[in-house]
Amino acid sequence: MHRFAVSLLLLFVTVTLPLVAADKSGGWRLAGESSPYLQLHAGNPVEWYPWGEAAFEKARRENKPLFISIGYFTCHWCHVMARESFSDPAIAAQLNRNFVAIKIDREQRPDLDAAYMKYVVATRGQGGWPMSVWTTPDGHPFVGGTYFPPEAGGGRPGLKQLLARISELWKDDEKGVRETADRAVAKMRRLVSSAMPLQRLTTGILETVRDELAGQYDELQGGFGPAPKFPQPARLLFLLQDDNKASVDMALSTLDRMAAGGIHDQLGGGFHRYSTDFEWRVPHFEKMLYDQALIARAYLVAARQVGAGHYADTAGRILDFTLKQMQSPQGGFYSALGADSPSGNDTTGYMQEGAYYTWTRQQLESELDTPVLRDWASARYGIEEHGNAIDDPRGELAGRNILYIANDLKALARQFDVDLITARQRTAAVDARLLTARQRRAAVPVDDKIITAWNGHLITTLAQAGHQLDQKRYIEAAARAADFLMTALYDGKTGRLYRDWRAGVRGVPGFSEDYAALAEGLLMLYRVTGNERWLQQAQRLVDTQLQLFWDDVAGGFYRSGDDSGFWIREKEVVDGAAVSANGVAVHVLLDLAGATGKNVYHDRAWQTAAWAGAQLANAPDSMPYLLIRWPQLVAYRTSVAGSLGTTD
Repeated sequence: MHRFAVSLLLLFVTVTLPLVAADKSGGWRLAGESSPYLQLHAGNPVEWYPWGEAAFEKARRENKPLFISIGYFTCHWCHVMARESFSDPAIAAQLNRNFVAIKIDREQRPDLDAAYMKYVVATRGQGGWPMSVWTTPDGHPFVGGTYFPPEAGGGRPGLKQLLARISELWKDDEKGVRETADRAVAKMRRLVSSAMPLQRLTTGILETVRDELAGQYDELQGGFGPAPKFPQPARLLFLLQDDNKASVDMALSTLDRMAAGGIHDQLGGGFHRYSTDFEWRVPHFEKMLYDQALIARAYLVAARQVGAGHYADTAGRILDFTLKQMQSPQGGFYSALGADSPSGNDTTGYMQEGAYYTWTRQQLESELDTPVLRDWASARYGIEEHGNAIDDPRGELAGRNILYIANDLKALARQFDVDLITARQRTAAVDARLLTARQRRAAVPVDDKIITAWNGHLITTLAQAGHQLDQKRYIEAAARAADFLMTALYDGKTGRLYRDWRAGVRGVPGFSEDYAALAEGLLMLYRVTGNERWLQQAQRLVDTQLQLFWDDVAGGFYRSGDDSGFWIREKEVVDGAAVSANGVAVHVLLDLAGATGKNVYHDRAWQTAAWAGAQLANAPDSMPYLLIRWPQLVAYRTSVAGSLGTTD
């Protein structure tokens, strides 16, 4: 055991970033999967399995550890690792000989991704994708990490060396490995066990969160914390509804900075996933559906709160981009646009991040045929002769320019001594020419699976935008998407919802977040149209969600059902880039209680909040979406107590 423990510690070097048919080899099993990410690896020499009993049976029968690789279609470093390592015959031979390899799409299986990510973060101090985890044949993890280069270098272990060492550890001390994995699983189970729910809710938590967010706020550039910076729309939505002016100002300033930055596609609309620098200028270029839905919602709320038209304009541009670039013919919305595409005239198939969105000085000059427009574009978008992506931490954007608003229209008008009408006309001319030129480039790939939860977020925002902006087309798009989801991803016979759909094929059974997010969208459609069928469908989904995922002991919703068979079952409450299942559920339950008059939904909302508040007692700022409805929950329990003649 001592030898094993020492050997295992050496591995923990931080790195940031059916049976086989006789006539087949490599990753052919993934070709029939519904996930585009899995299908990308079907041609690898690695003998990939999808997650399932076939892989576990082989691992048990041959007594081999599992190598589990988790990523997603638009993940840049996932593509790098696939190109460097999983296409390498020597590495594939190591994996095939000594391990059973499983490939997982984290967007399709958020339950598996969350569990193994918790392990990686607990043992490594940080996580990310691609995620690489070695487990016993029953899926219990004993080594984990993120991206590994093929060979060791720069203080980082190489995948070849890791595979050899882990294989040796398994052969030399299988018992020790299994005991270590079992202890890790036991500890993870303790970590996700519920604290006792709060006995009462008070409004003091709102002041605490307001102060915490103010302490994290970047006074210069907006946003919260250091780079990399994520939009964090849940925090913005919480601050925008606060009755404290300083809170609203933090949100508005952040939205202003984001809209002007390179994280915002200045030509085509929509937002990239996050910024690698603190000024919002150098993005990670993929575009996720949930970002478009939730960021647009934040701009809508900002427009409603302060009556400023430019926030509504930004929201409209995001939604118009989404309708144009991400809507399927059936009415649902694709999950993401990739970050990587061929650069220039490259015919080798090499994919470069940001190639579609960035510009060399020479490319700009060739598209803008007059000095006036060239100078205007340079001043407007911060164009530099040798590129402006100086804060690119990966160095992949050398010599290229990312368009951001270096000068607004008023500043440009002063600089070039023209009126605002001329400034708008020149900007429109520059944008039109550059957008046309960009559309001639090789397009970024599309992850065309349709994810229920993310579509639910967008349905909510589209319906809200249609009502607020008096744009019937947004409501019609929301209704069309909702009809598609309730037809293609909902089984009316069983009442079960599915997580994803692609090319006529349903993926895996839905998770709690899928039920909650779609129900929220349906309730918003009911609110803006008055059509009772949306209310009825939402109620059916919520009743099924309560049946499948509700924790009868502590309250709140588990991520997966009790039939998942996985080694851990957790309840999601922390808002990240998107919003948590339990946060959305509180909104849905309260809205459903108001629409139906049934107090059982009020009670479940209160119990969810009481559980969540106990789990995050030391970090309540992690659940801002739920806290938006906190005052209503406090008032509800107070009124109930009063009606019973009791006090809390």
